[in-house]
Amino acid sequence: MRILFEGAKYNINDLEKCFGDKFYHQIGSHGYIDVVGYYHSDDNQLYYFLPKLFITDNDEFLDTKIPYLSLFNQNIESFLKEDITLLNWFRKFLILFYKSLAEYKNRVDSKIIQLGDTLQLSTNVGTNEFTFLDLVLTILNFYKNNKDFFIFHTKEQQSLKHKKVSWNKTIRKQQPIFIGNIPIYDNLNTKVKKINDDEVLMTCFYSVLQHLKDEYKVDVIIDCPYNLIKGEQFKIFLETGLYKIKKIKNNYYSDKLKAIYNLLVLFFEKSFVGSVKNKSDDFIIVKQYHNVFEDMIDKLLSDKFSDRKTSNGISLNYLKNNQDGKILDHLFEFESILDTDESIFYIGDSKYYKHNSNVSDNSIYKQFTYAKNVIQFNINILNDNDSIPSLINKTLRYRDDITEGYSISPNFFIQGVIKDYSDFDSIHLNPTPGKKIEQNSHFEERLFDRDTLFIKYYEINFLFVLNAYSNYSEDMIRNIRNDFKVRSNQHFKTYFKEISGFDFYEFNFNSEKELKEFVDVEFRHITGRVIRTISYPNKLILAVNPSRENKLKDKSLLNRFIVTNNQTSKQKEIVYNTSCDIKPSISEYIFS
Repeated sequence: MRILFEGAKYNINDLEKCFGDKFYHQIGSHGYIDVVGYYHSDDNQLYYFLPKLFITDNDEFLDTKIPYLSLFNQNIESFLKEDITLLNWFRKFLILFYKSLAEYKNRVDSKIIQLGDTLQLSTNVGTNEFTFLDLVLTILNFYKNNKDFFIFHTKEQQSLKHKKVSWNKTIRKQQPIFIGNIPIYDNLNTKVKKINDDEVLMTCFYSVLQHLKDEYKVDVIIDCPYNLIKGEQFKIFLETGLYKIKKIKNNYYSDKLKAIYNLLVLFFEKSFVGSVKNKSDDFIIVKQYHNVFEDMIDKLLSDKFSDRKTSNGISLNYLKNNQDGKILDHLFEFESILDTDESIFYIGDSKYYKHNSNVSDNSIYKQFTYAKNVIQFNINILNDNDSIPSLINKTLRYRDDITEGYSISPNFFIQGVIKDYSDFDSIHLNPTPGKKIEQNSHFEERLFDRDTLFIKYYEINFLFVLNAYSNYSEDMIRNIRNDFKVRSNQHFKTYFKEISGFDFYEFNFNSEKELKEFVDVEFRHITGRVIRTISYPNKLILAVNPSRENKLKDKSLLNRFIVTNNQTSKQKEIVYNTSCDIKPSISEYIFS
């Protein structure tokens, strides 16, 4: 088994010997791997093409100090035989990696190439190379394909125990359980004293099977009647199992029992040699791995829109597949930034980059365009009067009809990182350190304008994503998704409360009619700076950024409001038609 890395360069002669003209492109005397996946060649060599984010700027495999070329130039099992911890990590990772490719194929079949079936091993010991992953898959497939044999053999062994029962000792030494007048003895005393070799073999096989299920989260249901070897005892069993198995080597005549024996010998010897049943090319290869990463993140974070439609039958899939050809990576609906009774779409873009790479300016520009498309989609629905009574969601609102103010539209980037290669279980979904929120606007002083947009940066543990993608249940994924919705909402609130530079005020009216009259008169001065919420239709929220307002030639807005303290609440009112300086007001509680 050998490891290569996407985007890494190798000697062109070495690549030609292994792959011919597949899986790389040539520049000069070097070839650059342009795929991610799994490949088993027709000469029984196994290769894994791993994602580029495993390579550091120093051309090393993560923080192991191992040059990436070493993992291709040498068989990894031999190369890492002294580093059992890292070798075991590779075994676990490669199983998850393989399962993630299979899961992607199931979800997005048209974007992946697969030839042949999963590599199958015969159960005869031979000389051809295979990996620990192949051995694990072979053991699992053998069990799944021969369940009838395991059930029959177990029942047969239990029946044999009951053929030579010492009823005198059984009756004398235990109390029966009575069902009516019929005594039942659940622990028969048999005359058979010889150790049952079949039972030893089956106990070993089931113990190994349970270990693979627990350690690598493989999808298999085990019906086991034996007392399994687990925990610390299994660690000892790994060292002594081969000796125990070989002691009963010549006691089997059934082909199935011989097959089980040979599989166990392969497992305990860790020799990784065997005869391969399928000797043709076998691979799962992805040309553009960012599609896989995008789908992994989408499964974790995005809402499912396939069954949701507006009242006039417009599918919400149009939200992700825009009419201009742009496709949104991630989308979910959650509370708006200003009002918990309103909802809005959060728009995300997953970024699959090499170690320590930054999001490009081009990606930032495209993300703002995605947000504008979603806003326009919702405005189109709003303009369709027949849809208004039952929009996508009655609480979903992008534009207030009186003030023509637009709700704050949250956007985010999410990038996969690996900071601890041993951690598959912690999500570490956090704001990217040192990255500020990006803002785009036509008028810097207008927060509630459709062209004023914001993007937040996040990073996530790539190994957790890989694990969750293949192994997590729908309930577990739903919990992750809901947690991120709450946290991202709070992150944007914190930004507007503490960092954005905007101060927020409330302007209360006696009625909606009075509010509308005010807006009609002052619209030229307040457009894009005020908005109403569903919860308080008689109240204007004003956003003012003093540093930006001072740059305005027209300062008339500052002469239309005065802040006064309301001693009966935490709020502060803005009173119309009185001159005063603008001072901080409701930011503390509106984004709490």
